Amino acid sequence: MSTTSTLVRDSSGTASGTERAAEIPLYVISTHKVRDRAGKPPYRWIPYGIEHAWQPGTQRTLCGQWTAGWTVFWERRFSATPSTACHGCVEASLPDESRRRLDPIHTV
Repeated sequence: MSTTSTLVRDSSGTASGTERAAEIPLYVISTHKVRDRAGKPPYRWIPYGIEHAWQPGTQRTLCGQWTAGWTVFWERRFSATPSTACHGCVEASLPDESRRRLDPIHTV
């Protein structure tokens, strides 16, 4: 699974090199696509079904599924807002601080 981090700036307003990696965009990727019949032709392709998050240069979605043969929607950035967004990808795209809130509490 790919890890992400939030961009944190110091008091001078500059970000460190490791934090700049978080600026790499996440795109929507899906196993199925259909033509959007809204508007005038030519009709564009839109994802059908679950929308996963994908980072360029990787072979898996953020939730860990292989993407061989899947369609990347380069014009669509991944967002947690649509109800069709993969819950695993949404969780994996959260900053570490937010994901820790979601982890189960283990008492020793």
